[in-house]
Amino acid sequence: MKKLLLFLLVLVGLYFIGSSIKEASWFPFGRGDSHTQSIKQIDLLDIKVDSSNTTIIPEDREDVKTELEGKGKLDVDRRGDIIRIEVKRKWFQNFGFWNKSKLTVRVPQEYDRDMNVTIGSGKLTMEGPSKKDPMKLKKMNVNMGSGKLDLENLDVKQYKHNGSSGMANLTSISTQTGEIKMSSGIVNVDGYEGKLDATLSSGKLNVQMDKLEDSVDVHVSSGLVKLDLPDNADFTLKGKVSSGDISCDFPLESQEVGNHKVNGKHGSGKHTIDVTVSSGKVNIY
Repeated sequence: MKKLLLFLLVLVGLYFIGSSIKEASWFPFGRGDSHTQSIKQIDLLDIKVDSSNTTIIPEDREDVKTELEGKGKLDVDRRGDIIRIEVKRKWFQNFGFWNKSKLTVRVPQEYDRDMNVTIGSGKLTMEGPSKKDPMKLKKMNVNMGSGKLDLENLDVKQYKHNGSSGMANLTSISTQTGEIKMSSGIVNVDGYEGKLDATLSSGKLNVQMDKLEDSVDVHVSSGLVKLDLPDNADFTLKGKVSSGDISCDFPLESQEVGNHKVNGKHGSGKHTIDVTVSSGKVNIY
């Protein structure tokens, strides 16, 4: 009886192994898959990738073209005013040499509505044509797991970024309102313009602004925030500290330090910088 049971288990195991081999080639990148969809009357591009390396390319075209190289199944679904793009993978394609895939999404440069991006453990890159001629969007929502995100040359009216870990590099991003929430990980922001609301549980946030044009709200639990402002920035600092630290390298008028507060004004004091720190550290310079 035991031998029969063992024999049946071996057969079942061989069946699953055979099915896995049938679904996957022995090479890192197998056959490709591609889809094309019209962008007419589309208000939202919803892109979801787990462990794939994804590149979003704005270019002179009138449709959305998606190309997948490697493992996984590419699903492109249009419903109403939404195009959903997702890479689905078999369980065995997340291990070893079966896990490599590359997704390229080519979008019209003139597309100026909404975009949602969800990243698991892979990498996503998107770059507009140039800093002077950025890709323009109405809204952009980013949800990150433990992967890597690179965004550059974007003009977004409303930008929202939620991350649990991983690394994000945002370069030459202009917004009317920007919101960054990170549980852990690292976020580097270079050449940012617009209103900013940043919440950091742990990890590290580096922000460099070419211009200070709106208010900045920073809330830190136990992480590290560095805020690099232009020398001629006009701001009023309102800082509250529990057991952490707030430092400001700018000379401040009407400076008030003590009783868990750091307040003061630089220049005309036009824009408010509101900083709340529990046990982390914020450096403004």
